[in-house]
Amino acid sequence: MKRFQRCALLITILLGLVRTTFPQASSSSLQGTVTDPSGSAIPGASLALANVDSKTERSTVTGPQGEYRLLALPPGTYTLTVTAKGFSRHTQTGLQLLVNTPATINVELKVGGATENVTVTSEAPALNIVDASIGNPFDETQVKQIPLDGRNVPELLSLQAGVA
Repeated sequence: MKRFQRCALLITILLGLVRTTFPQASSSSLQGTVTDPSGSAIPGASLALANVDSKTERSTVTGPQGEYRLLALPPGTYTLTVTAKGFSRHTQTGLQLLVNTPATINVELKVGGATENVTVTSEAPALNIVDASIGNPFDETQVKQIPLDGRNVPELLSLQAGVA
């Protein structure tokens, strides 16, 4: 009986290790630089990234070269707000972050007072200039409309870029 208990304990420990070793990656990231109209970096600019759905917010400050990076973000729709002393507030709404697709948003702040606000609502989607990964989300309707022979899941997966 003790041998069985030891075996069960060992299996439980191994399963726990496997679960922590191979977590599912379901996050995204955002990075970029903050510059003034002349293209010079703005160090110390404050950035706030708010998730529209969950009402959570992450914030950071730009580095000496005006760079910023926010990692391990849950996918979703976000609003990015950038402020710096001597510049107008920059707000970008409707920013879509996808699973395992890093996005780059470079912000150019306009010279002005803190009471002025620049809001960007329709801009090109965030680009991934970090690596060569491509992400195309499939929704349930698209999957149902794709002609698949016998609902072969590997055939469906082969429609994604980079899947062999």
